[in-house]
Amino acid sequence: MIIRFLRWAVTIVGVITIALFLYFNIYLYDFHQGASGNADLLSQLRFLKRILHHEQAAEKSQKHYPEGFIFIHSLYALAWCDAVMDLPINDPKRQEAMGEVAYSLQQMDSPSGQAVFNPLLPIKYGAFYRGWTAYVRGRYLQIGGRDSLIAQQFERDCIAITIAITETNQAYLESYDGLSWPADNVVCLAALSLYDRIEDPQFEAVRKEWLDRIKRTLLVDCLLIPHGYDLALNRPLEGARGSSQALILAFLPEIDLEFSQNQYQQFRKLFLDYKMGLPGIREFPRGVIGQGDIDSGPVVMGIGGVASIVSIRAARLHADWALAEGLRNGTSAILFPQK
Repeated sequence: MIIRFLRWAVTIVGVITIALFLYFNIYLYDFHQGASGNADLLSQLRFLKRILHHEQAAEKSQKHYPEGFIFIHSLYALAWCDAVMDLPINDPKRQEAMGEVAYSLQQMDSPSGQAVFNPLLPIKYGAFYRGWTAYVRGRYLQIGGRDSLIAQQFERDCIAITIAITETNQAYLESYDGLSWPADNVVCLAALSLYDRIEDPQFEAVRKEWLDRIKRTLLVDCLLIPHGYDLALNRPLEGARGSSQALILAFLPEIDLEFSQNQYQQFRKLFLDYKMGLPGIREFPRGVIGQGDIDSGPVVMGIGGVASIVSIRAARLHADWALAEGLRNGTSAILFPQK
């Protein structure tokens, strides 16, 4: 009896092991190309559409993350923009995207969207809020949105960002009172770059001077942009972090491609790691031990959850196709996505 039980137990364990082995291999070698990849993306976007419109997903996100309301709407809107950029202007999916981006902008401009941000900062509501809202407005116009109020607000946002940075000799604007995060400022810079590409160029000189200031703050040990910056002491608040570097590198190519390529190579050298043969992005540079926090998400064996996911886009923008696919497929396998 005992022997029969052990045989069944070994058989069950063996079947589960083989099933997991096959599952992970299918996902690790699934390159998600072609129409099926687009179908998966649209399926995910429509899932988000439902929970944002009807299940208060943004409000729930805000309870877990200081900027959760704005972040979820920003990323949702930008994902729609990327999904339809190559479709004809009259394609129903592109029209759906315009409607959803407009919806997210309406939510971002609402009292709920602005509630946690300070309207009395040198740039009203701070660099995080103004950078993301401005950039999303620009992408809405880029995919063909025709709302004159959004176009006017996009220009006002960019002018406000420009005035704020020219009225200080610092490299960074505040996101909160006394707190500055360089990644938020890079999003502001990306909004100015986007404006100059899709509207009448007017911010080139400001953009160049601002980026020169940022370059002067690079960390001496790794030549990367710091995670946080102390404006009062005019020095980095902490070193480079995988989560913020990945986000910066998702926007930097449209600001200065050559500088971005150099930053990406440094980032890859210090943050790319492999666990059990799978690529991942460390939250802290190789040789540095740190704890995960609200910015990093889970950190397992040094690998950052947010850093690894956001780096999929950073790798693609820097034509690092093999790493982008490795990160995407590994993430898909580990997180057990449902379709």
